[in-house]
Amino acid sequence: MAASNMKSAENLNPIQIMDTTLRDAHQSILATRMRTEDMLPIAAKIDQVGYAAVETWGGATFDAMIRYLKEDPWERLRELKKVMPKTPFQMLLRGQNLLGYRHYADDVVECFIDRSISNGIDIIRLFDALNDLRNLKTSFRATLKYGGKAEGAFCYTVSRFHNNDLFVDLAKRLEDMGSDAICIKDMAGLLSPYAAFDLVTKLKKAISVPIHLHTHDTSAMSVATYVKAIEAGIDIIDTAISSLSSGTSQPPVETIAAILKDGPRDPKLDMALLTEIADYFTETRKRYKAFESEYTGVDPRVLAYQVPGGMTSNLALQLSEQNALDRMKEVLEEVPRVREDFGFPPLVTPSSQIVGTQATLNVLTGERYKVITTETKNYLKGLYGLPSGPINESVQKKGIGDEDAITCRPADLLEPELEQSRLDLENKLNEGEKSIEDVLTYTLFPKVAIDFFKDEGSGPDLGLASAEQQGIVPPPLLAPSEFNIKVHGETFEVQVGGVGYPGEGGRPYFIYIDGHLEEVMVESLMEVVPSEEGRIDAHVGGQSSRPKVSEEGDVTTPMPGAVVSVKVKQGDRVEAGAVVLVIEAMKMQSEVHTPIAGLVKAIYVSEGDRVNPDEVLVEVRAEA
Repeated sequence: MAASNMKSAENLNPIQIMDTTLRDAHQSILATRMRTEDMLPIAAKIDQVGYAAVETWGGATFDAMIRYLKEDPWERLRELKKVMPKTPFQMLLRGQNLLGYRHYADDVVECFIDRSISNGIDIIRLFDALNDLRNLKTSFRATLKYGGKAEGAFCYTVSRFHNNDLFVDLAKRLEDMGSDAICIKDMAGLLSPYAAFDLVTKLKKAISVPIHLHTHDTSAMSVATYVKAIEAGIDIIDTAISSLSSGTSQPPVETIAAILKDGPRDPKLDMALLTEIADYFTETRKRYKAFESEYTGVDPRVLAYQVPGGMTSNLALQLSEQNALDRMKEVLEEVPRVREDFGFPPLVTPSSQIVGTQATLNVLTGERYKVITTETKNYLKGLYGLPSGPINESVQKKGIGDEDAITCRPADLLEPELEQSRLDLENKLNEGEKSIEDVLTYTLFPKVAIDFFKDEGSGPDLGLASAEQQGIVPPPLLAPSEFNIKVHGETFEVQVGGVGYPGEGGRPYFIYIDGHLEEVMVESLMEVVPSEEGRIDAHVGGQSSRPKVSEEGDVTTPMPGAVVSVKVKQGDRVEAGAVVLVIEAMKMQSEVHTPIAGLVKAIYVSEGDRVNPDEVLVEVRAEA
């Protein structure tokens, strides 16, 4: 540190550190796939480090656990708390979005926060994707009411409408709302060292509560950013254990501790203990190799595109599914243009998914806003809140026509929904009364929750089908995943690493042979024939594909995804442009329209089916 800064730092306390290893670190690097069984053996050691808090919940973990891992998120929280009694648990909450992708009614928000605190959460980091603080009103009130610590966060981003003075104003408003601490949430690693020094200096003068800095190392600036923020007087920083750090994750705790050693802000951590924890996760990470991608490392392009690492991985997956990965640069270049059209929202869940999916559609369809997702329409209508900049009026008109956008707090339009969710869940499962935690799980993710409850307790193999929806299956979910084969007298160790989407030539299997990764195409023996209902069914003995698009009335999807709902029946008369299907891709929903008027001659899909572009999903033929 410079001499002038050393003097001011002498009166500061040792830096406090929150550990992200059990949440954001594996979410950023391993697609949120780490299982509870891989956390529990090392949890007691993490509890001994002396962290200010450990992030154990929130973000995408809830969704990923029930969708892919077939684990109960509430149970994970309780199990970790049993073996980690010393360290406060922190979670990330998206305000009125909670952990889902829409706004939920106030009764749901209040109950969810109540149960989160009751099950073990001590500190809740509250943010809104648009920095619209109206969307934090209910979550703040509930957190304080039920005895939790509220850490109000603003999302750091760069545009002509964002500057450090604006962020200071947001921080002052968050403090007025009752924040016990203020977080600078730099989800894409955009905060440069000197900008951090300036921002923290201004915040320390403007507010009295502790200041917490969260960043990612995507741009490789994070260690330098932390050093300058520490010089300016930051109180708390987020780090991850080294074996799950850097790149799209947080900076390594060992590096920060070494930089500060013997200085006035030395956290005085036990490096031998940290090494033991790092070694554990070095081995654990190997079991999740199938979920790592080339987009989790350092990428300074984030400074131009402002695309967080997790969002980049999602874009890459969507493009690879339709053999369009070579168009990644076009999509990344389109993201800032869509963001500008949308009023420069920070790119963080759910706004990052909305912007990223729309940018992908714009590129792949060859026409900007030819296909607009349901979430994009809701965003343009104001149902997610108000961004800092103005929304492009022509784009808004494409999305919502002559309909007026709302200006009130979006949740003011929502009726209480928790009791109806409880009734719906009990009717669908026909199992009697469910716990309030189960009702909340269902409210946040209705379809995924039903599948989870039906499979619950049946073992980890049930993760196979859901993981296939992501295009790849990790080794622990395949049975058997390891075996030996003998060829010409030589024995080879074979391990199945993952499974890709079926396409031309079959389905790709990723196989390790004596540790070397090979891709093998396996041809399907499934025959596809129409059923009486007009949809396609599969049978052994023939080709595995729906008909290819060949006529004007063949309805397809612009992106790979899953069918959420079918809006027509065979024999229906439809007008040109009518909605026939709703598809979910990248956790966003899109309406699929018929290009012509006519009769629905055949329906080749049903709810839950995976679909790809160029397949006929619904066949519409003009009437003679």
